[in-house]
Amino acid sequence: MNRPAFAIRHAIALAFCVAGFMASVTAAVPVIDDAAMWQKFADAIGEGSFDPGNIRSAALRERLSNPSRSPVRLARAGRRELDADAVYSRDVASVVAIASVYKCDKCTRWHTAGTASGWVVGDRGEIVSNYHVFDDARGTNLVATGVMTRDGHAYPVHEVVWVDRARDIAVVRVETLHLMPLALERDEPVGRRVAVIAHPGGDLFTFTQGHVARYMKRAVEPGAAPVEWMCVTADYAVGSSGGPILNSRGSVVGMVARTHTIAADPHNGATTQMVVKMGVPSSAILDVLGGK
Repeated sequence: MNRPAFAIRHAIALAFCVAGFMASVTAAVPVIDDAAMWQKFADAIGEGSFDPGNIRSAALRERLSNPSRSPVRLARAGRRELDADAVYSRDVASVVAIASVYKCDKCTRWHTAGTASGWVVGDRGEIVSNYHVFDDARGTNLVATGVMTRDGHAYPVHEVVWVDRARDIAVVRVETLHLMPLALERDEPVGRRVAVIAHPGGDLFTFTQGHVARYMKRAVEPGAAPVEWMCVTADYAVGSSGGPILNSRGSVVGMVARTHTIAADPHNGATTQMVVKMGVPSSAILDVLGGK
């Protein structure tokens, strides 16, 4: 075979290899259908609410004042530094979406309300989120509250395990042993890289990155005592409440809680200059769990 012909065939073969590789990479990228997943979740939790073993949203709120305080077995933290994509691919299965479900008077379908985020902390179905996520579920037509994993499995919340209202922490339990817990590590220093996996605006399993900005002490409710908060630059919004703040080893070092908007002249309707992202430090979560 002459050299020009060989070069042409070699180039064609290489092009096919590159095209095949790019196709495999494209196929591996997870594409999330938010509407379909939320509807599947609503149907599963709504229909499951008729099971006598499941508890209604109103009863769940009442149990916030009387948690079971069952011990939680925590996972061990890893030592290996991970790239950002490895943190996401390893930890996303342990992040959950949380919502209550109801039926309106205009159709026969189940709907979601108060969507939020959470993450698996124990090996017996224990889930951590914010206290306000469950306390805010006060609609009279809300039927049941549940969680959904990345693979679309939905589980109703069965038990309130630990709570700390002042620090906006709640640990609940779902009845499954098939969830992988995330490890908890003590607070990361200011400047360290962190990531968040959460559901801002109901956009499921969104990944953002930033750094630890500072730790501060502030009261956020009228008449409340000041508590410690962790501030990060990773982006999040309504619906992200309860999402894990992760370090470069994929361990939880904080939890999304709230935002604080800074405006140039708040009295005259000035535009926003900055949104401070406030989270619960991991040390507070460990304290709630007994420091284990």
